[in-house]
Amino acid sequence: MDRLDALRMFCKVVEFGGFSRAADKMGVSTSSVTNQIAALEKHFNIKLLNRTTRSMSLTEEGRQCYEQALRLISDMEDLEGSLLQSNQKPSGSLRVDMPSIISRMYVAPALPRFIAAYPDITLKITVGDRNIDMVEEGVDVLIRIGDLPSSNLIAKSLYKTDYVCCASPAFLEKHGVPATPEDLAQFPCLSFLKPNSRQVRPWTFEKDGEKFQHIPQPLIAIDHVASLIEAAKAGAGIVQHMSVSVAESLRAGSLVPILRDWAAPGPEVSVLFQQKHHRAAKIKAFVDFAEDLFKN
Repeated sequence: MDRLDALRMFCKVVEFGGFSRAADKMGVSTSSVTNQIAALEKHFNIKLLNRTTRSMSLTEEGRQCYEQALRLISDMEDLEGSLLQSNQKPSGSLRVDMPSIISRMYVAPALPRFIAAYPDITLKITVGDRNIDMVEEGVDVLIRIGDLPSSNLIAKSLYKTDYVCCASPAFLEKHGVPATPEDLAQFPCLSFLKPNSRQVRPWTFEKDGEKFQHIPQPLIAIDHVASLIEAAKAGAGIVQHMSVSVAESLRAGSLVPILRDWAAPGPEVSVLFQQKHHRAAKIKAFVDFAEDLFKN
């Protein structure tokens, strides 16, 4: 007896409510179904079903067997699908969800390279920062910034950010450069406004094991990172944000880093996907693409 086949048959009997109905659906004889269930009961030395000429019901052991067999069969099907996909050419529809700053600054500009490498993948990207249920919303891959909730998802770190203080060259020429975090109280500052609490995010500093937190009293607070950075580039004040957000402006010279000796580590950028999809060719293709993107 193949126990997995027998468990599949047992689940079909329960699903269709009888031996003959299961046999019809599976295209086998009723006696074959009966023999498989009998062999399963003999193997486990338990009674799985209460049967009469008119009705059938699960025993308590049968209910436990049915529930666990469904999980076992589902896991086996996921494993088979994953292994088959791992040997295939990356193809099909791929749904990815990521924060707006990651999409605009890093992923979107590199998409021509991804498309050229994987022409058979249809990429669907949603942009946002809210927590989502991957299974419920049909998302294959997530990119997230910050602490990750405990889950059964596989998470790979893409990039470790720092908190960078910076301002425009014109602002620094006009107002001077603060020498320590304490000096920031004397300068116009721009702050990120947390969308949920509507409170400004404290600024974090660290040097030689010493940590310092500055809560700015900003003239301007904005809950949109890109707009906050644009205001800083225009000379409205000093801003502190993650290196992943200000890197483009620093490279261009439109923002200049300050208090570099006090740069504190920031949150990580991570890519997440379901355990059962870890060998799927299209998932691996995008994860490798994201890792290469941030590595460079």
